[in-house]
Amino acid sequence: MNAPWPEERVSAVAPDAAALSAARGLADRWRDTGRSQALVWGRCRGSSATPYTTVVDVSGPSYRCDCPSRKVPCKHALSLLLRWSQGAVPEVAQAPEFALAARPAVRAPRSAKSGTPDPATAAQRRQRVTAGLEELDIWLADQVRTGLAQADRSYGAFEAIAARMVDAQAPAVASRLRRLAGTARADADWPRRVLAEYAALHLLVAAHRRLDELPEGLRAAVRTHIGYPMPAERVRAEPAVRDRWMTLGTRVSEEDRLHTRRTWLLGRRTRRWAQLVEHSFGAPTFPVTAPPPGLMVEADVHFYPGAAPLRVLWGARHGTEEPFTTLPAPDETGGCPAALADYAAALAADPWLRSWPVLVREVVPVAEDDVRAVVDSTGAALPLVDFARPWQLLGISGGHPVTVVGEWTPDGLIPISVFALGEIHAADDADAPPEPLRVTETAPAPDDLTSVALLGTARRAPDPASLPAPVAAVAARLTVDPPLTVLESAALREVYHRAGRLPGTATPPAPAPDDPRPLLPRRAAQRLSDMLRARSPFLPEWFAAAAPHDYRAPEALSAQLLEVAVVDPGLRGPLVRLAGTRGRWLARRNPAWR
Repeated sequence: MNAPWPEERVSAVAPDAAALSAARGLADRWRDTGRSQALVWGRCRGSSATPYTTVVDVSGPSYRCDCPSRKVPCKHALSLLLRWSQGAVPEVAQAPEFALAARPAVRAPRSAKSGTPDPATAAQRRQRVTAGLEELDIWLADQVRTGLAQADRSYGAFEAIAARMVDAQAPAVASRLRRLAGTARADADWPRRVLAEYAALHLLVAAHRRLDELPEGLRAAVRTHIGYPMPAERVRAEPAVRDRWMTLGTRVSEEDRLHTRRTWLLGRRTRRWAQLVEHSFGAPTFPVTAPPPGLMVEADVHFYPGAAPLRVLWGARHGTEEPFTTLPAPDETGGCPAALADYAAALAADPWLRSWPVLVREVVPVAEDDVRAVVDSTGAALPLVDFARPWQLLGISGGHPVTVVGEWTPDGLIPISVFALGEIHAADDADAPPEPLRVTETAPAPDDLTSVALLGTARRAPDPASLPAPVAAVAARLTVDPPLTVLESAALREVYHRAGRLPGTATPPAPAPDDPRPLLPRRAAQRLSDMLRARSPFLPEWFAAAAPHDYRAPEALSAQLLEVAVVDPGLRGPLVRLAGTRGRWLARRNPAWR
């Protein structure tokens, strides 16, 4: 008998917030419900005379419902799972005929192919990759020789060289070039960024030339950054790492109908980071693998080979999911300097890393004037990336220390989730309007090396003396052509600056005053959050029913209440009252809410 899912897991499989909100509204429409082994079934009264028959096989999971919805799972399947999670579905010895007849098919696992590629095919691919990368290196040197200022920075120019990399079977390199097209046209600091990316690509080409000489982990990292395939069976052949894996956050993105879910895991015993990356085409219907945020399970994971292994495939489970209310004690203070040290260690192993997960403990989020950061008790601060929405973080914190789960990047911290009072919350509301980018009107003055790249080495020679001393000492020994000297010096400098970055400083805000009113019950708060996302027409009735109790909202709901209050003047009064003192404290920090 499968144990009922917690409500968080049901929420995790919902295709969108509207479906989950609609599912909660079907609670009193069920009959003939039951569960046996891995099957959960029931009949739900709908708009037609005949009730909808819904069956879920939770071992897959897989879903079947005879309603016309194209969402998977539909609102009826979600509603049935919610009833099951609440203990409202009785256990029976044998599933009835209608449930067995409607039982959904569970997709059989695909038979594993041989993990050993055909040697002739592998050699042929490597020849194509090598030829393509050598062509790329010539293109990179030409850009620096003639000067970035004179080079064609149109999307077409980048697409042409990216297409050549696709032909050469180096898709990851092609992706980097396509992303660079936007940077080269829209970023005020584009010369430095473009030079840094060109330098990283040149370094990748140089590493590929010596691929057979590299240590095994670095060799795997180079292959990954180029785009060589890594069969799943090859990953599963890696030793399993067993731990109590805690899920600290998830993010779902979509591009060209390909949905990608990233799940950040932390081993409770090993204190090791792992990231699960799953894809689903057409709809965000992902398999049940890792627990939803806030839960952990004893399980195996298999790390992809690499110099700084992070991505994993989910393996065997060895227990049931359970909530966690604490995090592993840190080896050090766990503040801002420790987060940067973790990133530097990963970057030292893999210089092409874009980001690395960090756990920044006991920090206070700040959003004052032009400062967006998290600051620890010593005043050390990490800036947030420009596109980050800080309001959910601030609402949960209220000026008090919290632990932030995020990814550190060269552009700052990307918050993923926040751990406060024993609970994990998403660091931002995915349905909130995007935060306006803080545009830099004036481009920073280029440094000497970037100036050389802008003008071109045909007009000006690089001077190693202008570089930081450790970088200059290495650059002075380079004996390659001037364009390659610039690229290799830029690669050294970029890694030096990224790995050696120190925290900034910031001043935390005064904490929000306490609100003595009773807290809105958890289930009511979740129901309200779903209704707010769906802009339910029943919100006035909800607030009318709640008014006599004079509840205060959970801190994690503050930002969402204020977002709705801006666009719905009719509900602004009850929304602001429910947000209470925390909401008023938060509103003073966002000009859009004043």
